[in-house]
Amino acid sequence: MRIYKNVTKTAQEQIDIICDKCGKSCIGTCGNFCGIQFDVMGGYDSPVFPDDETIRRYDVCEICAHEWLKTWPKDYLTMTSTLEK
Repeated sequence: MRIYKNVTKTAQEQIDIICDKCGKSCIGTCGNFCGIQFDVMGGYDSPVFPDDETIRRYDVCEICAHEWLKTWPKDYLTMTSTLEK
C-alpha cells in the first residue's frame, strides 16, 4: 500500500533580465529576451579572468550588444547564421 500526503512546493519564476552593462531591462514587449547571454571562463594563465575555470555569466541588452559588436573587426551585425544556409 502506498500512502501519500499533499505538499506545496515553491518555484522561482523569472520576471526580468537586467543588462549587466547599462542596468536596463532586457525583456521585450512580448516578454521575450532581447539581447545576448554569454559565459566567460579564465584559464590558468589568464591575466583578465584569473580564477581558474570559474564561469561568469553575463546578460547584455540588445542596444548594448549592438554597440559592442560594432567595435569588432568583423562585421558580425550583417553576417548570417550558418543555420540559415
